[in-house]
Amino acid sequence: MQRFLATVSTVIAIALFAPLSEVKGQSSTKSVIAPPSRTINLTAEQRFMIKEIVLKDLNVPKAPGAPEPIGVPVPPSVELHDMTPTLAEKVPQAKAHKFYLTAHAIVLVSASDHKVADVIKIADPRR
Repeated sequence: MQRFLATVSTVIAIALFAPLSEVKGQSSTKSVIAPPSRTINLTAEQRFMIKEIVLKDLNVPKAPGAPEPIGVPVPPSVELHDMTPTLAEKVPQAKAHKFYLTAHAIVLVSASDHKVADVIKIADPRR
């Protein structure tokens, strides 16, 4: 009899504490895709040098509507500029890259696959 009562008590406890509806949580059907990582590693000082040289010494037109996200292919309509000898000397990692300018950034492009390799912001977007 005690065994029967213990079994009934266990069944009742499970029924009381078990959820009555489906538990809502994070869906596992959506895969999480990490954003592409930069393909060029620049220090803050190197980023500053590139920004200073491109903005002050070069007369580069802005490419309106050109993509800025890292890893995105750059359309053939966007004019890419070579790194100057001064830039290549001061920032050797950038020597094999090209760049273009947008309203908000200097965009470095991998010369091998024509994808955005890194983005150097030139304006505070909160302004």
